[in-house]
Amino acid sequence: MKELIAKEYLSNEEIKNLEGTFLDDSHYDTIIREDTIVRKENGDPLIVFKKNCIPSNLAEQAYYSLRKSISETNNRALAAGPLNAKVGDVIDGNVVGKLLAGNKYAPVRKDGTISNSVMGKKVTSSIIGYADRYARIPYCRTTAFTEKHLEDYKKALPYIQSISDLFKENLPERWQNQKDMWEQTSDDFKISNTVFTTVTVNKNFRTAAHYDKGDLAEGFGNLAVLKTGEYEGGYTIIPKYRIGVDVRNCDLALFDVHELHGNTETVSKKPYERISIICYYRKKMIDCGTAQQELERIKNVR
Repeated sequence: MKELIAKEYLSNEEIKNLEGTFLDDSHYDTIIREDTIVRKENGDPLIVFKKNCIPSNLAEQAYYSLRKSISETNNRALAAGPLNAKVGDVIDGNVVGKLLAGNKYAPVRKDGTISNSVMGKKVTSSIIGYADRYARIPYCRTTAFTEKHLEDYKKALPYIQSISDLFKENLPERWQNQKDMWEQTSDDFKISNTVFTTVTVNKNFRTAAHYDKGDLAEGFGNLAVLKTGEYEGGYTIIPKYRIGVDVRNCDLALFDVHELHGNTETVSKKPYERISIICYYRKKMIDCGTAQQELERIKNVR
């Protein structure tokens, strides 16, 4: 396997200025397309890229299952990119009442007042597996797709499990960190025979520069792609180090998702699908009780 040491090119202020913006060819010098491990200057792993390592039959089966999970959401504001709007403009059918930091806005209600809810541009993104508590939904739960389309979810499991196995093989210490947390988590809220609780599924979603904040810092990000058709671009870039990866069918990129990252534009003259699969352990899942205990929380909330 090829080994590289990544040099830091940007200051903290320069990185801050890139948050929520789209990355392009000016933000990288190197794109990785072969088996490579990239380390930071302090020796910590930044990227491990493995080419054509996921069995193609598992990828094909997962594609037909997971593409059904994708829906529109407006809660990925920073990653959704700049609004390029002003108060009074219409975004996805909503009138902008107030512009907020982080590519967010507050819409105008039907009565003319400004809503307390905030949102970003709509993108095609969803999560499967399990989700932790947060202010609007104060109980741990099975995601909608996993609950309502259980057979499709089960068909994708061998693919997700193969990613976990490759994670163990290539970054065993980070895998073990995640495994330790996973073992302490209720069996009702973890993906079986993996070290994951959750998978984010994106379709043709060019993410603006962002951080993944909900996953276990001591673990590591796992990125795979399911695609149909042909396209150029769609590279995942870490601008601080001016390096990126070109992840295609059956490839796997393990990378530090707590570094600012985003995707370059995809270009194609014909229809295509780029479905990115991000597998991780949501760090607050350790606080979940059993499914029965969480059901009691629902009753108490209601």
